[in-house]
Amino acid sequence: MSILSIIFSDVVVLILFIFSFKKYIDRKNTNKLLWSLGFFEAFIAISSFLISIYTKSHVFFYIYYFLGAGLTPALLGLGSVYLFKEGKYKIHTILSYLTFILSLLLIVLLFFSTISVLNFNNLSNLIFKNIVTAADIKISLLGVGVINNGYWLVPLIALNTIGTLELVYISVYSFMNDYKAKTISKRSIGVLFILIAVILIAIVSSISRFYNISIVWLAFLFAWIVFFVGYILT
Repeated sequence: MSILSIIFSDVVVLILFIFSFKKYIDRKNTNKLLWSLGFFEAFIAISSFLISIYTKSHVFFYIYYFLGAGLTPALLGLGSVYLFKEGKYKIHTILSYLTFILSLLLIVLLFFSTISVLNFNNLSNLIFKNIVTAADIKISLLGVGVINNGYWLVPLIALNTIGTLELVYISVYSFMNDYKAKTISKRSIGVLFILIAVILIAIVSSISRFYNISIVWLAFLFAWIVFFVGYILT
């Protein structure tokens, strides 16, 4: 079930990228560009995860972690911020530089990190064969625990947190504006769908760091479908 959930998740984010990029081509702006990049990176990240655990290639696993766990939420959140005009405090510029610096720091620190070969092999067996060769080793199906903990966790958590908060804040702000103006529309409902999807992804990602949830990729698939519905409605 996990492998099918991963594949279908990849298909959903690919469709999101195609829709988003088409909108960017029709009307070029920073918001659509960042969202297109975010969806594309999500697609590359999930594809890299599959390639990595199938071929036992550590390089692709690093790509998956950097793009998927690091940059995707950050770019989607930053894209949401660019929906609104930049004020006198230059929030767009500050958040853009912060995202760039944290991303660069994450690349450098990941370069000096090491992979637990045992956990990596167990993850591959668990995904493709539904077995774990070492029963006492608990592995998150998202790959948490494969890269040995280090300072790279700091920029990773920061990018995730900032991106999630940006998406949540902009979604709530947009919905409340529509509600106050009594202009609840398909767009307003779409914003709620995106909010639910973002919160669900954040919860599943956080819980999977501490517990081995067998349906984590199924939950991710559901979240991306909800996100897709919300995106279409908006």
